[in-house]
Amino acid sequence: MFKIRTANSKIAALLGALLAATALVALAPTAQAAVDQVCTVSETTTFSPPITNNPQTVNITVDGNLFNCTSGSASTGTYTEVLTRPNLTCTNLLLSASGTRVFNWTNSAIAPSTFTYNRTVTIVNGNVQVEFLGEIASGTFTPDPAKEEVTGPEPDPTLCMTTGVSQLDHVGILTIGV
Repeated sequence: MFKIRTANSKIAALLGALLAATALVALAPTAQAAVDQVCTVSETTTFSPPITNNPQTVNITVDGNLFNCTSGSASTGTYTEVLTRPNLTCTNLLLSASGTRVFNWTNSAIAPSTFTYNRTVTIVNGNVQVEFLGEIASGTFTPDPAKEEVTGPEPDPTLCMTTGVSQLDHVGILTIGV
């Protein structure tokens, strides 16, 4: 009988310790990244010369507008990204890549935010969905993680076979402090 009580006492003590540890873990604060900025994005990508199904070197300019931002001191902004791609076509335009964008806030008292990212592209129901995932490497909101997601129509296949596509428009969301 003594052995059973000892075994039951050990089990009860272990259960008590487990319950106490569980209660402490449940009460401990959890670490969550704070969202510092959310903006609506509207961007236009221009191609010179227009992209077609024939590989060629193309100059690309992305002009973006950030608006309805949640940070009162940086409520609107813009960015421009310029790059040149060899052997670009309507189909390989959708490849993943990395890059940098500088968000220039309309309030000149706020330092620009440099966003370094990796880009992934998918096609869903005839729409191009682009995700830029990275961090604010310098400037306002450093060192926050950031994500920009934009959606727009894929290049017109008829234009890709003929005169080419000179412009694509996308809309989406930028979140800083993901």
